Amino acid sequence: VNIQKDQQDLPRIVIFFGAPGSGKGTQTTLASEVFRLSRVEMSKILETRFQKALPGDMLRIEGKEYSILEQKKLWQEGSLVADEFVFHLATKRILELSERGESIILDGFPRTVAQGDLFLPFLSKTYSKDRITIIFLDIQEDEAVSRNSKRRICELARHPILSNEETKRLTLCPLDGSSLVRRSLDEPDIIRFRIQKFTDQTLPLVQYFEDHDMIVHTVLANQSVANVFQEVSDILKKQD
Repeated sequence: VNIQKDQQDLPRIVIFFGAPGSGKGTQTTLASEVFRLSRVEMSKILETRFQKALPGDMLRIEGKEYSILEQKKLWQEGSLVADEFVFHLATKRILELSERGESIILDGFPRTVAQGDLFLPFLSKTYSKDRITIIFLDIQEDEAVSRNSKRRICELARHPILSNEETKRLTLCPLDGSSLVRRSLDEPDIIRFRIQKFTDQTLPLVQYFEDHDMIVHTVLANQSVANVFQEVSDILKKQD
């Protein structure tokens, strides 16, 4: 019994990935609250870093320099930021939390097989294999475009606001009172470009993880938020 309890007390990490519009933000927010997981949202980490960028700002990683503004331009266009750049920022935050013994849920990282190659050795050293859960939210392109083009988030904490009859007239976030805004990344043309990038560069992670003897749990994301979260919860409870 003590051994089992000790195992359950070990930090865990949950990796979420899915196309833009699949509901990663909503589902990781819900899961973080219900299962007491510290949420690491890659888009927010990048956005925060880019907001502070000045001309000439560089980030030196393993002897190579990356222009912050050049990476910001890629991000604004809907392209993927350099793998080493993303890995550096993500693992810095993950280490801060794991060193405090916190369990973590990842939203938007890793996004490429190259990032997976960088991340897997780090992951294996930091977490026990049976404390790693991977969830893939699968969604059709038309549904993803429809969701994203209607999506709004709040300025303060980036809460995603579901688009429906009850929320379409809202101008302020019901959780923190800040203004609701649309991201430039959610324009239809950019969404379709991002979905194609996801298909080409991120979707291969399913096979990549499976090739490394890791289970990828697939959840159909075109269901209601409640139904998707019920499936997500069932997966996380089994792994708890």
